[in-house]
Amino acid sequence: MSNLHFFVPSNRRDKHGRPTHVDGWNEYIKAVNSHRLKGAALERENVRLVADYAMAAMHNQRFRPPVVPCEVHVTFVEVNQRRDVPNVFGGLKWVLDGLSRPRGSKYLGAGAIFDDSPKWVTVLPYVRIDPNNPGVEIDVIPIGG
Repeated sequence: MSNLHFFVPSNRRDKHGRPTHVDGWNEYIKAVNSHRLKGAALERENVRLVADYAMAAMHNQRFRPPVVPCEVHVTFVEVNQRRDVPNVFGGLKWVLDGLSRPRGSKYLGAGAIFDDSPKWVTVLPYVRIDPNNPGVEIDVIPIGG
């Protein structure tokens, strides 16, 4: 079985047009508190972004979705150290939903992992600073046989 590695660039820009960061917990809570449908739209946008990059990487790397548990290494690449770790790691929701196989109301996933429950995935989150290239670096490693 092969591994899947890809990078999802930041979808947010500052006032000068530079990429800033991937949405985290604070951005989601702010959207939900401003209007009940804004949170759902933010979630859809972020899950679709991850799913699109995952599907492209699966195609380019000829990655066949495993039906075994996987280890997912997620490295959030931040512009600086201003955001706290729990806020940054809130973005794991978008990553895991974007990687999971589509089912029920969750129709956006790429299918790179079978499910995002603890039975099927072990997540290892990291944070790295790179002011020029913020986003999320994702590695999917099948660990079952």
